[in-house]
Amino acid sequence: MTDTSTRSAHATASRWERHSSLQTFAELLLGLSFTAAVAFGGYAAVTGRMTVLSQGAGVVFLVTLTCVLVSWFRAVEREDAPAAARPVAPATPAHPLSAIDAEYRR
Repeated sequence: MTDTSTRSAHATASRWERHSSLQTFAELLLGLSFTAAVAFGGYAAVTGRMTVLSQGAGVVFLVTLTCVLVSWFRAVEREDAPAAARPVAPATPAHPLSAIDAEYRR
């Protein structure tokens, strides 16, 4: 059994809970644009038609891929940033010794 009376309760959000709706939409658009680029590109290679649609889908795919990769790398940088660089909201410690320790570490 774990004694939780001296531990501060902190909620950790999972990776998916931190996703914005715009980021989710961009990731879905990435998959759809890839599928469209492959489908239209294959059709254009076989029939010689719809090359404009395949090129457009390819451009949308590359732009979306760039945006998604940049957002992923920024998220990793935020997670890997040292604790001193992160903005920390002042919290009241549950234990009096924790308050002294927090003051000492500042």
